[in-house]
Amino acid sequence: MIQNLAIASDHAGYNLKTFLINQLDSDINIKDFGTDNENSCDFPDFAQELCNFINENSSSYRGLLICGSGVGMSIAANKIKGIRAANVVDELTAIQSVEHNNVNVLCLGSNNVSKENALSIVLKFLNTYMLEEERYIRRVGKLEN
Repeated sequence: MIQNLAIASDHAGYNLKTFLINQLDSDINIKDFGTDNENSCDFPDFAQELCNFINENSSSYRGLLICGSGVGMSIAANKIKGIRAANVVDELTAIQSVEHNNVNVLCLGSNNVSKENALSIVLKFLNTYMLEEERYIRRVGKLEN
């Protein structure tokens, strides 16, 4: 299991972010990149800071970004070289996004998942590793170009 999680949200994702931080096992080291309240803010700023951190710490951290739909955070994250972000609404997609695409940033929409579902999705994301099969390695390699 990945033991280090960088997390950030905008105002719409703040409550879900706070819930997840409080619920995740104390064995997980969480680095919180904000926001720290529900005041309106710009999600790309938080996505960029977290993704830059993930790129600098890719061997030990995965990232979690939360906004209202998960879409904005996903778009912002995927604009940063080295980031493979997926907007996920269920456990199976979380698993396959890592196994097949080596996703290093999970995006959630606070309006699209319940708190309990979000927790189970995050745990699956942290407990899954890329399948080291040639076809997946080749495909992910093509994303790096």
